[in-house]
Amino acid sequence: MRSSSLSYLPSTLVIDVPEIDEQHAGLFEQLETFKVSCIDHNAYQADEAEALFATLEAHCRTEERLARQSGLDFSGHGEKHRLMLRGIRKMLNDMEKPGADVFSLIRYVDYWFERHIQEEDRNLGINLRQVAFAEVGEQFADELLEQRVSG
Repeated sequence: MRSSSLSYLPSTLVIDVPEIDEQHAGLFEQLETFKVSCIDHNAYQADEAEALFATLEAHCRTEERLARQSGLDFSGHGEKHRLMLRGIRKMLNDMEKPGADVFSLIRYVDYWFERHIQEEDRNLGINLRQVAFAEVGEQFADELLEQRVSG
């Protein structure tokens, strides 16, 4: 991801997990690019919408992988991802219908994404950092004990 993408992530939405923060910034940038493209063409841009959806799916998999690797229960968070993805998929499919409003789709994704980071991902970040800190602390304690035994 380009470092300029980080400018798309408000500081209040940074969760201090670099891989996730970079993806969040990239998603906000991609959403903004999609919005500008729809305005410039005065029409729904299906290819860009599908690319954004694919990026969002990949991001959800990243969060699930990080939680699983850290031994965290991700079931409730994962269910919120699945509900959101189903809702966005339905809206994308509905864009082909007459009278579909692409800007309602953009507002929904933007709102959902920001709210989800504040309500779910912030806690995920705290939990991931706590697990990482505990692992580093345990490794440090083991090394200290080894030094005492061998010294």
